[in-house]
Amino acid sequence: MTISFDRRTFLLGTAAAVTLAACGGETGPRPDRLAVRFPDGFRAESTAVTGHGPQRFPFVIVADDGLPMATNNPESIDIEVIFQGETLETVTVPASGVGQFIPYYALTFTPPAAGNYLARTDFSEFDVEFVVLERDQVNLWQVGETMPGFDTPTFDAPNGVAQLCSRLGGPCDFHNITLNEALRNGRPTALLISTPEFCQTDVCGPSLEDLIAATTDRDDINIIHQEVYADFARDTEAGVFPLELAPLLADWEIAFEPSLFVMDSAATIVGARHFSFDRAETDELISRI
Repeated sequence: MTISFDRRTFLLGTAAAVTLAACGGETGPRPDRLAVRFPDGFRAESTAVTGHGPQRFPFVIVADDGLPMATNNPESIDIEVIFQGETLETVTVPASGVGQFIPYYALTFTPPAAGNYLARTDFSEFDVEFVVLERDQVNLWQVGETMPGFDTPTFDAPNGVAQLCSRLGGPCDFHNITLNEALRNGRPTALLISTPEFCQTDVCGPSLEDLIAATTDRDDINIIHQEVYADFARDTEAGVFPLELAPLLADWEIAFEPSLFVMDSAATIVGARHFSFDRAETDELISRI
């Protein structure tokens, strides 16, 4: 379906690939447009839903040199949210991840209905379009729902994953218990889905290292790390694409990373972050349990 707007609409995929470039000038790159770092519903299926409270949409700023801005980012930007031709609200969104990895701006608002939305800024002539769906159209577990169990890989049982943990320097300690066991033992639980070997400095960030730091003194909770791929080395050597997902991701139909879910002692999801989240957001999530 093609939708026309008063201003030019620029669709940016989850990889935020930008081929247009302009001379940055003597003052260096300047903000030019927003780019999504979430499934926008065009190049990847949307995970945002209506009827389940606030939804989070991380953006990066693409500079006039065609690259995501990594330094000298604005401390905050105003994003106008437009639905069906009407402005719903203008949100002042602070920069996150500054000094850690490529900064992002996590727009958060409560969509009133399913449909196509626009994000507009005053520094760009381009609007960014993204899609919000009904809950029954999205597989991603939502805050307030009960987290289902799963036999995630452990040191004793790999459960369909060849490389238990791709953390550089050796596996983390978050592979001693399965998600099934964790959700039954009466403790709150944190579940991180990530591939730390390949996610350190881009917008996805060092999510595993942040979780380790955030939970150093938390021996009262379960912490589980789940790798994304079933056998990354095998598939890449064989030239197989797409790579086979680990059983949990295949079963839950999660096609992105990282994700951090936190559940209370009754297995109710009390918080979640996806795509891009920094140390501060990780700390805040862990504080909920």
